Amino acid sequence: MFGSLVGGVVQPIFNQGLNRARLRNAQGLEDEYRFTYQQTLLGAGQEVSNALYAYETAGQKVAIRTNQLVALRRAVDFTQELLKYSSATYTDVLTSQQSLLAAQLSSVNDRLQQLQATTELYRALGGGWR
Repeated sequence: MFGSLVGGVVQPIFNQGLNRARLRNAQGLEDEYRFTYQQTLLGAGQEVSNALYAYETAGQKVAIRTNQLVALRRAVDFTQELLKYSSATYTDVLTSQQSLLAAQLSSVNDRLQQLQATTELYRALGGGWR
């Protein structure tokens, strides 16, 4: 009985170094996990910020391209009117139509970028993307 009582009192004294080592190890792991959590949080914030910027700039590009298309359609109409009155050549009409078609193609690409940016923003905000 005395042996187990002495063993129960003496054992923690001998294990004190081991217990301190375990405490330092646990504190080190806690610091590591906290750092990992902070890095993950910062990374997620950066991802949302980038996606939001891409979404906003894509929307601006679509708006600018829409204005360009309106202007080019008017230019085609004006060039065709000038052709009627022999103030422009057929080459001028074709050139204006070519510019309009190139802008329409760019408009489709801009719209695709806008949709991709919307999807990326949704995903960055935690949307159900798998």
